[in-house]
Amino acid sequence: MPHILRIDNDPNVSQQNHQDWTGSHTGLTGNRIEHIPDTLSGAGGGAAGAAAKAGTSIPSPFARLYLFDTAFRMVKNNQTPRELSLYHVLVSHALDMLELLFQAGNSADLTYRVWSRADRLDTLRRKANTSTTVRHSHQILAKALELDLRGALETLQQFTLIYYKGALLGGTSPLTLVFTSPNWEQERQNKFIDPPKSTTGRTLFQNEYIPLQDRDTAFVTYLRRLYDQYKDSLPAKSGFSEFLYKAFFDNAVQLPVEGNTTLANFEPIQIGGEGNSTLQVLPGLALYKVRENDVLDDIEENSDFVMQPTVSYYQQESRNGAPTNVRKPLALASRMDVAGRYVKNTNWNPQTVILRSMLNNLSEGGLLAERYLPGVDNVRYPFLTTDDFLEDFLIQVPFKINNKRFFTGTIGECEFLLPVRKEYFNFFRIEDLQRQFTFSAEHRGTDKIITATLRIPIRNNRTIEFRKEYNLSRTETAVDFRAGLAFFPFYRLTVPDLQNLNQYHVMLADVSDPSIGFRAHNSVQFYELPNIIAGKPLNVPTPEPRSPKVDPLPASYFYNVPQAFDVMEIRLERSGIPYRGLVLPQFTTIAEKGYKNFTFAIDFGTSNTHIAYTDAALGDVEPKALTVSDQVTALDRDELQMVLFNKPYEGYEAQTVYDKYRLPASYGGIVPLDALIRREFIPAIIGKEFGSPFSFPLRTTVYEKSGFTNSPHNLFSKVNLGFNIDLEEGSTGVNHYVTNLKWLFENQPADTLNRPRVRAFFETLLLLIRNKVILNQGNVQQTTVAWLAPSSMRAMTEESLVGEWEQAARNVFGTTANFRSKPVPESLAPYFYLVKNGVKSFADTVNVDIGGGTADIMLFMKQQGRYLNTSFRFAGYDIWGGGLDEQGHPSHRKDNGFVKNYLAYRRTLNQAPAREDSILDTFLNKPELTAEDIVSLLFKYDSHFKFTQSIQDGKPALRIVLYLHYSAIVYHLVQLLEAHNLALPRYLTFTGRGSQYLAMLGSRSRLIQYTKMLFKAYSKQPVPTDFEVILSENPKETTANGAVLYENAGAEKAQYENRETTSYWGNLPATDEGGEGQEPQPDFTFEYRRTKIGEVSPLQEFHHSVLHNMKRFLELTLLDRDIAYFLSEYNIQTPERYVDYLAGTDITRGGRLYDSYMLARMGFEQRPNDALGETYFFLPLKHALYELSKHIAES
Repeated sequence: MPHILRIDNDPNVSQQNHQDWTGSHTGLTGNRIEHIPDTLSGAGGGAAGAAAKAGTSIPSPFARLYLFDTAFRMVKNNQTPRELSLYHVLVSHALDMLELLFQAGNSADLTYRVWSRADRLDTLRRKANTSTTVRHSHQILAKALELDLRGALETLQQFTLIYYKGALLGGTSPLTLVFTSPNWEQERQNKFIDPPKSTTGRTLFQNEYIPLQDRDTAFVTYLRRLYDQYKDSLPAKSGFSEFLYKAFFDNAVQLPVEGNTTLANFEPIQIGGEGNSTLQVLPGLALYKVRENDVLDDIEENSDFVMQPTVSYYQQESRNGAPTNVRKPLALASRMDVAGRYVKNTNWNPQTVILRSMLNNLSEGGLLAERYLPGVDNVRYPFLTTDDFLEDFLIQVPFKINNKRFFTGTIGECEFLLPVRKEYFNFFRIEDLQRQFTFSAEHRGTDKIITATLRIPIRNNRTIEFRKEYNLSRTETAVDFRAGLAFFPFYRLTVPDLQNLNQYHVMLADVSDPSIGFRAHNSVQFYELPNIIAGKPLNVPTPEPRSPKVDPLPASYFYNVPQAFDVMEIRLERSGIPYRGLVLPQFTTIAEKGYKNFTFAIDFGTSNTHIAYTDAALGDVEPKALTVSDQVTALDRDELQMVLFNKPYEGYEAQTVYDKYRLPASYGGIVPLDALIRREFIPAIIGKEFGSPFSFPLRTTVYEKSGFTNSPHNLFSKVNLGFNIDLEEGSTGVNHYVTNLKWLFENQPADTLNRPRVRAFFETLLLLIRNKVILNQGNVQQTTVAWLAPSSMRAMTEESLVGEWEQAARNVFGTTANFRSKPVPESLAPYFYLVKNGVKSFADTVNVDIGGGTADIMLFMKQQGRYLNTSFRFAGYDIWGGGLDEQGHPSHRKDNGFVKNYLAYRRTLNQAPAREDSILDTFLNKPELTAEDIVSLLFKYDSHFKFTQSIQDGKPALRIVLYLHYSAIVYHLVQLLEAHNLALPRYLTFTGRGSQYLAMLGSRSRLIQYTKMLFKAYSKQPVPTDFEVILSENPKETTANGAVLYENAGAEKAQYENRETTSYWGNLPATDEGGEGQEPQPDFTFEYRRTKIGEVSPLQEFHHSVLHNMKRFLELTLLDRDIAYFLSEYNIQTPERYVDYLAGTDITRGGRLYDSYMLARMGFEQRPNDALGETYFFLPLKHALYELSKHIAES
């Protein structure tokens, strides 16, 4: 009996009338396919596991399309199976494909290739064999495809192949919309591609079945709207169409479908190519994707992990200049155990790992808007994680960080730069960081662990913890950055119209190992918080090393930061590993203008400079010296101007305020930083009351790098105020000191570095003033700065100095409005202070202000209502200096008699070597320092050096030089008074640092006695019975204090505005008839500041008269019996012998006075067109006193 072969077991089909092979004109009708036995169903996991390869033996190139159609047919009535089957897996894969396209159709991960029926078949048909009549295999394939493209595929004109990350995933199908490739899994694994995930975090295309009710609501809604609109476009009674009908209309499970939604709420998928065409299954039937904004809106509005930034700088993110419109990001951490809604209806999976490969580096231009959320696929939404805010490695410094001035994240001691990435500040403020960040250390066995923690706020008042641990036992964990930092100033103005005053000098001292890759040009960057998002550091000029790195001495760099900054980033690299860290200064914030009006006066002296000030215009306010500290003074809290990154030492050894910033314990492993700051920068503390060796008056000197050139940013990087000169020990390397700044324009007029030297000195003083005002509730715009100058200063010199003052004022204040360019006369200013402190304002008073280079005399002849002032260059230098050089300018010789005597006396002292001795040796060995510099040092440390004692006890005869200096000034004063028919004054007062030597002439009463002797010897006028000589206790301060009071005097100073500035030229007084044995003396009528120096030079008679007048002075002084007796009481014996020593046999032809006069005239007359402004009288003494001091020291 023949066996009937059939593929179904449908009992409704008759088994009769079957004769051999018979054709069928209808195929399988009705539901007969459902009665075909399935050999894979019910085979456990094997059925699901075979899904990838199922249908591969079907003899059709399009078998996969039919297989998926069959799968939908088989599953439509069993959409919630008890047992997994091959068909359920295939259906699930198709739905996965549609869901992937729905959520990421336009993602860069997905690419498309269109297969056109007409184009491809035509290409195959045209291929022919040229050597045989047998059809080409391509033609055979074309014919086979034509046969297969019948029936359900008859209308198929094209389909699209879909690739995921370059691997073929599947394609479109007119039967089921999409299908998957049987080789997908193998190709994915071969190419090491991670499987895609759904928006719920589920891995797609697994051997599982996910029914529609368990899928994303938006996707289910999309399928419903797609069915509603295109059900008539699908093949009649296709498996997919029937599956959707059953799912939506004949299902016991209510599927989640959003109302008020149409396909217009979604967008067609674009596949690129010409015209950027859409992904179509059939003509007019496109596939859609969720609108990206809908997904992003849902996350931003509903995710529990949305970060709560306090600033919106991150929203300025841009791509090629166009904004990315980045949304508020999520805060996520790997494996964080925080419950909450993540995306859509999906909660966060605590097993989710955020790989570094998922992060584009925000610090190197990566865009937050281009990130894809972890744990789900193709959801492009910004998020931030631990690696975005915390560094991988640490930068360690060799000291404890100053955590009162810099944020470190811990109240304890810290040696690490802040391991927070600057990008944190695109979202949060500095005050947020102070709340959110903690930095702690612990020991775990032998390991020391540093833990950095950030608690980032998210929705609903919760936080996400970003946490990193750094194991210091691993060598790569931290890099040792042996460098120090110092900041000047240390405030930030937020007052709108004072923003230009936010200027900073930042010193970096580097002694680190070269292997860590510190480079001055790119290892340090400064940022304002709003500019971090654009990756724009401030434009700070690249510094050159001021001092080179010579172990153990660090190299010094000075960064001139032109505006306010918030953070400083340090970037290093060792063995290819990048190290970054932040320095976060906690500047003193100045949020409003101060209310105090400050007045400052600067006594710019030859050897020393003093600054005095008041902070009110009231007449009873005592001027004070400028100081800098961190102490409460006069009911105000003073603030440091220069702040170190290293922590001040608070131990018991710190006996003074200055000690906190001096002791080596503060500097840890970079002790040389202290000396470097003193030399090249600004000391933290200024003021002897705070224990500081730096106090006003300060030495008038700069410390400069040898060979520097004039450029806009020289201050500190090339030249600075030489604070440390009197503490200098040993070699200064490539730097040296320059003194006598006041007269540089005259003494070395061709030196092009005069201007930058003087400007740097002025600018430093003005910076100290500006910072003092700002940090002490002052109104910087109402601040007045005056300066003093001698009236004998040449006009060109004064103009040059004024030019540098004004440029310095522009650099510091942004304007010259604060600066009084017309100097207060050095002779006038002290009177205002002296009257306030004992001098009778109605009495005739003469004040002599003796500086280092000039002396100024002011005559307040109240009885006659006359006010005169004169000035000349005969001052401290002419006692303590090295005489004149070959051009008639002050020399750098160090063999002054006082110095020579001291060095001999020093050898007799029985005292242990001290630091002061080392400093003195340095001064003696430095060619740029002068005898005057050495004497200044000897006086400063007189208690150690016993310099005064070396004169009084060791060689008292040297004091004849001091007495002659004083006597010559008194003699000239008498001649000036008599030339103007003025009486001798009641008060003779002395101010200026150069007048300090008067204390060595005896007590005040003895000095008064001696002065009266001089008046008697020089004049026939009566000496007032109540005549007094008044010496200021602090003579340098008196001049500046008086200038402050003068500036604040208002109408009172008007009477002195028309004072007469004059000069007595130094010749013998004019007489019509000569005295006994004397010839008549002519009257030389030179005009002050009108007669040219060149007009006087050839007048031999005048010059002889000056020399004779000098000889007369010597004779009246040294040959007077009373004076000689007075001097003998001070062990100055036979003073008359010095007349011949100095004058010689013919003073107009030779002798030391003559030589001095001629030498001094060389310097005096170098500018013959300058107007005559001072006397010639002292020229014979300017070099002769130096010669006399040497003569006495050597005798």
